[in-house]
Amino acid sequence: MRYSRIIIVQEGGASAPQEETLMNNFRRILAVMLVTLAAFSASAQDKADPRVKQALDSLGIKYSINASNNFKVVYSMDKDKDRSQLAFVVSETVDYRSLEVREVWSVAAVLTEYPAQDVIEKLMAMNSTTKIGAWAIETADDGKFWVLYTVKVPAALSPKELTDIIYFVAEVSDEMEAELVGDDEY
Repeated sequence: MRYSRIIIVQEGGASAPQEETLMNNFRRILAVMLVTLAAFSASAQDKADPRVKQALDSLGIKYSINASNNFKVVYSMDKDKDRSQLAFVVSETVDYRSLEVREVWSVAAVLTEYPAQDVIEKLMAMNSTTKIGAWAIETADDGKFWVLYTVKVPAALSPKELTDIIYFVAEVSDEMEAELVGDDEY
């Protein structure tokens, strides 16, 4: 193991050699990184909507908060216990007149090409009969196409209403994921 030598100059001009290992330097860097990460994590949780946190906590729903301050919830599917689905509850809300609205969404597929015409027609047909939410296709920065199900709901839903909506979004997305992708990726 190599050592680096650091000379510390004490008051009065006297110098005292002190050896520190690279491991000690590494530990210091690691400690600073951990403190920074903890501060970032706490900051993200501080910016996440406390109403969503309270609703999920009150029902014992497990979640995490991503860097965008959105809640990530994973549900096991009732119809197939071997499948699960990730859904997002967006912390940021928008106002329209007297309504405060938030989005809940889930990815059904990430495609390298724009969806085929028959897929588009199926999604549009589902949009016309679905009472809650709609299918959307978004282009990511990497050029891939995300097929996702999204619901815009009042931000002041009760905890049970919110979790029912989250599960609904996850369930609809998982069914389409099974059809489009086959695997359980999201």
